[in-house]
Amino acid sequence: MGEAADTTGGLLGQPHEEGWPQSGGRRIVFLLDCCGSYERRILERWIEQHRPADIAASGVERVYLPPSRRPGEWNRIDPRLEVCLAADDDPLLAPLRVAWMPPPANPRTTLRLLSLLLLGDPYDPGRLRRRWILARAPERCRVVVGEPAPASDLRRRWREAGGSDTAETTGLAEFVARQAALALERAERGLRGTRYKVPRFVHESILARPAFRGGLARLAWELGRDTADVTHEASGYLREIAATHSPYMIDIAAQVCRLLYSQGYGKLDYDRAQLERVYAVAQRYPVVFLPSHKSNLDHLVLQYALYENGHPPNHTAGGINMNFFPMGPVFRRSGVFFIRRTFRDNEVYKFVLRHYIDYLIEKRFPLEWYLEGGRSRSGKLLPPRFGMLAYVVDSYRRGKSEDVYLLPVSIAYDRIHEVGAYAAEQRGAGK
Repeated sequence: MGEAADTTGGLLGQPHEEGWPQSGGRRIVFLLDCCGSYERRILERWIEQHRPADIAASGVERVYLPPSRRPGEWNRIDPRLEVCLAADDDPLLAPLRVAWMPPPANPRTTLRLLSLLLLGDPYDPGRLRRRWILARAPERCRVVVGEPAPASDLRRRWREAGGSDTAETTGLAEFVARQAALALERAERGLRGTRYKVPRFVHESILARPAFRGGLARLAWELGRDTADVTHEASGYLREIAATHSPYMIDIAAQVCRLLYSQGYGKLDYDRAQLERVYAVAQRYPVVFLPSHKSNLDHLVLQYALYENGHPPNHTAGGINMNFFPMGPVFRRSGVFFIRRTFRDNEVYKFVLRHYIDYLIEKRFPLEWYLEGGRSRSGKLLPPRFGMLAYVVDSYRRGKSEDVYLLPVSIAYDRIHEVGAYAAEQRGAGK
């Protein structure tokens, strides 16, 4: 379960030799990440169809993981995973998942949006829709094989990530399950594209970091509080702040963006060659987009331009006042992370926000916020606010990335649609 991954063709097509992991004589254990019995049967059938003739059926084992697409459906780790990790023969662990592909995009924005809203998530269809896809459009059902790894290698990485005892497997199974899901996510990106490169297990990953746990213990001692109490508070703050991207919501947000800006403007005019250069830089370094802020459409048009060119969605800083139902969950799942307006005296909150920014910078996820803070009513740039920029610079100085690219973005309009509201404000009306 490393950085590379192979994918196979359609489920009902011919076997692909590159799909079966090369075991080097090791016993193979497939880690099946499946939602329900229907996907389980698809994966079982794939194993039987692709198993090389020189490998006996008894030499291939299956372990079922909690479905990563539906974490609330089943959270218990298969006990057989603990047995595999404790075995002396060092088996090869290979993650396996069914990937459901969306139908061809409809060129009409309204119809495409209605299809997403009425039919539901094309990346995680319901039971009846899965059967319909497999019967009518089998090319949309793909079996994904994540990069395999020996159990010994995963155990070593778990110890380096903070595991306590070389003979202890408590916590190791959960670590392996997360690594399997991440390997499968990387494999799926080879099918779906980089625009769906989003973080997974953010909450679990940050809480498990030794630097985070040690820092909380040190902070609790300085504040004269119980470590468990501070940890619980920090966990709540992390859930309050962090974005939770969803490919389904990324698609919906993009179509809503296009529908909104196209009501008042004919098209977006931008240099695609510049975006290609940004894309190349973002493969090596984290990129921070700093757009000018004149209209409420600013974020929407930038978001759609990036989506249209296959860029991953930005992690956009938003005020906590935007986290209201039902829009708060929608914003969060499309890439917005929420920050309180004031937290000067809250040391625990500042600690959590600092580590969240560290995580995004270290993993090279793009960020976005308005350096001016609010919208300019006059069209001129407002004085910059350096709060978020200071967090990013501190993260760089702590060595979380070799470099960070700051990208100023100018967004201009033939006419700003809020001009009437701005004029009213100048006459004394409220914002």
